[in-house]
Amino acid sequence: MEWVKAIEAIFDYLHFEDNDRVSCAVFLLTKTARIWWEARKVTFNVQTLQWNEFKELFYDKYFSTNVKTQKVKEFLELKQGNLNVNDYILKFEEGRCLFVPFIASNDKDRWEHFMRGLRAEIRRDVRISKATTYKEIVEKALLAEHDEKEIEKERQLRRQSFNKKIQTLSQSWKGGYKGKGKE
Repeated sequence: MEWVKAIEAIFDYLHFEDNDRVSCAVFLLTKTARIWWEARKVTFNVQTLQWNEFKELFYDKYFSTNVKTQKVKEFLELKQGNLNVNDYILKFEEGRCLFVPFIASNDKDRWEHFMRGLRAEIRRDVRISKATTYKEIVEKALLAEHDEKEIEKERQLRRQSFNKKIQTLSQSWKGGYKGKGKE
């Protein structure tokens, strides 16, 4: 799959037409993939084969139904968990683009699914922002994560300051009480 994504980036950069994409991809096939294609191409008119059709054939060959089903399940159950927002975005986009492209067809479905997977404190901040597009939601999630880190730093500084005060008081009590009173 990484191979397909890498050459698609090249295709986009070079502004390849659909039929040029298939020809270039076939040219880049090596070893067993080349043998697989030589056997498959006899059943297709390579001149009219569309890039999406080629990718479908390629994925059918190299990714079993079980693997694809598992990847779809992983995407549908994707949660941010301990991932930072950037890593969550990467996993989300990888799953959406490669395994569950139907979510890409509707911006609202895409951002709602993305929101469901965010950690609660970040999701809360994004909802408060009233962002309405996927791009805005991603930007707000990144900002919310940054703010959460700043809040946590401030909490740690307050804890450290409080602990130092407690430690100072504790040490003064250990030295004994030297005030007025009975002797």
